[in-house]
Parts: sequence; C-alpha cells; structure tokens
Amino acid sequence: MDYIKYHYEELLKLLIIISSEPTVQLEAHGIGNAEEEMAIDLAFHFNEYKTQLIETGLLSADDAQTISEIDAFFEARSNDVYESFWSELETHPDWVTLRKMASNVLDKMGKGNLSINIDVKNETSWFSKSVTSQQITIELVSKLT
Repeated sequence: MDYIKYHYEELLKLLIIISSEPTVQLEAHGIGNAEEEMAIDLAFHFNEYKTQLIETGLLSADDAQTISEIDAFFEARSNDVYESFWSELETHPDWVTLRKMASNVLDKMGKGNLSINIDVKNETSWFSKSVTSQQITIELVSKLT
C-alpha cells in the first residue's frame, strides 16, 4: 500500500508540474528534456498503477478518466507532425492547453490547494570539471494563502 501512496504523491507532483509555467517545468526536470520527462513520468506513475490507485480509493474512476485525457493528449503528439511540441515547451500552444487540463484535474480532485517546492543541487565531478550531475527533490506542500 505504501508504494501506491508513493505513486499517488508523485502523480500529484507531476500534475502540479504540468499545470505550472515553463520555468517551473524546466527547473523540476533539470538537465533532461522536460517535455518528454513529463510524458514518461505520467505513463509510469499513472498508467502503471491506475488500477491500484482506483482500488485503494486514492483516485476515483472519474479522476482517472480525466487524467487519461492528459495522457491521450501526450500520446496523440507522439508522431512527426507534432515534433515541435516536444521541443517548444515555452512557446507551443498545446502546452498552454496541457497546463489548463492539469490545473482543472487538480481542482476537480480537490487538490488545487497544493503546490511544490523544488530543490536542485548541482555537483561538478571531482575528476572532470565538465561533468555535472543534478539531484532534484520535489516536495508536495500546501499553497501559501
């Protein structure tokens, strides 16, 4: 059961990230490709555990359906026609749509009061100053009122 709660919390964090402005999305995903990482994370934390999330009551069937629409939105753009979607987080109009969809899901779930804190630690390798690693920690918090 603890692992299902973990995936639920990661899903909430991800929905907050998807609903956030590009600067937050980029910070949360660091060196990697934020656009692809959000889609991959959704597939993992939601699709892989959807049945258990519903069975444990953490998600309603209606919540799952609405989140599935976000997943389908990503999936529909997984072809050459939408190549720019995967590299234009800050300017592609479909990202505005996705942000609104994720925000609406959070509100519908009664989680619109949540936010995230992002802590990024960059470390330069002792053996090569050109190699940097990142450790990104994202914490779920209540929004400041």
